[in-house]
Amino acid sequence: MIENGFLGFINDNQLFKSTDRVLLAVSGGIDSMVMAELFYRSGQPFAIAHVNFSMRGAASEADAVFVENKANGYGVPFHLIRFDTKAVAHERGISIQMAARELRYAWFSQLLSEFSYTCLATAHHKNDVLETLLLNLTRGTGLAGLHGILANQNQVVRPLLFATRDQIATYAAANSLEYREDNSNADVKYARNRIRHHVVPVLTDLNPGLWQTLPRTVERLRAAETLMRAELDQSWQAIAEVGARSILLPHDKLLAQSELPFRLMEWVKPFGFTSDQASLLVTCLTQPVGQIFRSATHRITHERNGLLIEPIHQPTEIEVQLTDWPDTPVLTGDRFALTIDVVERPADFTIPTEPEVACLDADQLTFPLTIRLWKQGDKIRPIGLNGHKLVSDLLNDLKLNRTEREQTTVLLSGNEIAWVIGRRIAHPFRISSKTRRIGRFTWREV
Repeated sequence: MIENGFLGFINDNQLFKSTDRVLLAVSGGIDSMVMAELFYRSGQPFAIAHVNFSMRGAASEADAVFVENKANGYGVPFHLIRFDTKAVAHERGISIQMAARELRYAWFSQLLSEFSYTCLATAHHKNDVLETLLLNLTRGTGLAGLHGILANQNQVVRPLLFATRDQIATYAAANSLEYREDNSNADVKYARNRIRHHVVPVLTDLNPGLWQTLPRTVERLRAAETLMRAELDQSWQAIAEVGARSILLPHDKLLAQSELPFRLMEWVKPFGFTSDQASLLVTCLTQPVGQIFRSATHRITHERNGLLIEPIHQPTEIEVQLTDWPDTPVLTGDRFALTIDVVERPADFTIPTEPEVACLDADQLTFPLTIRLWKQGDKIRPIGLNGHKLVSDLLNDLKLNRTEREQTTVLLSGNEIAWVIGRRIAHPFRISSKTRRIGRFTWREV
């Protein structure tokens, strides 16, 4: 009996407690009306939410009235919202189906928060699980797509997953339940409907016990995915070197991994990269460094020591000019602050070794002093060299990654670089035996 199966499924999967207030997503169709009836008969506290997508004119309005009347008959709270779904889809540049999904779940989430409902219940059933599995399989999917629809996920519960569409229809007929018909469910222009009407009947003919074996298959797939995720997480933690603003996947550790294309695909997916890009990443590991791959939010650079993952950002334009010694720290956008102190050279002076501190001969510096990002063609005369060196060559020698290079800043005295900040001091501005006043420049990130 479907009522016993309903209560047993809820208890077995611990979907909610008998005292919890559950919000039901009710369209007015046979599945959601059977779900509402089962909630009512079980005595479970619930409310009903209905979305009018304004897609079927008078029929959509009639659906809303029908569901509201049913909620009133049950004596439970009723929530209704109307969307111009076609307009939203056009505005966002997405399909109508995608727009409808985004709109309804955003609204459901709002209701859960506003009225303190424990969870949202939808009327998905066994047939939906199989149709989703087959649909994902034809489009290309991982294990997550093959286990179909979960009974409990992110405050959404599916208490009818134990039942087939035929069992739900039988229950509706036996209890004379009224419901609304949506003619689009029979339209085979939709991929899901083609699977429903043409593929599933063939499968059930090949295996009459399909509905009994399907839950076991889905559970095995779910278990396999859990084990796979644990292995992926463990290997990620073993090789990923996570920094404050980037993640390095070392070259040697990557190549030691089994099934690297699959691992890399799963690792970079959360950063917005596709499976095709992941395949190219594997290939690039055996090619010269320098290749860059971009998603909407991140980029991966093939560096000498591995793959560097970092958020995409445009280097902040920096150009600060000083016409005199400042009394307060100099802020350079959102990057760093530079503190400058000018003092008479003490008798016991020693040159600091910290890269963030530069002591320069204050009397060799000429105003204006300029702080800016380095540019191609910039040159510096490093300490101990007679000639000049390109800043780009200096950065290459230091083996800086692309982001570090892009964010390198220089201090200019007039038109001459006095300090590649945090990297090198120029020879003409060094502290020598003739130095009388010292300009101490200290930079720190903000």
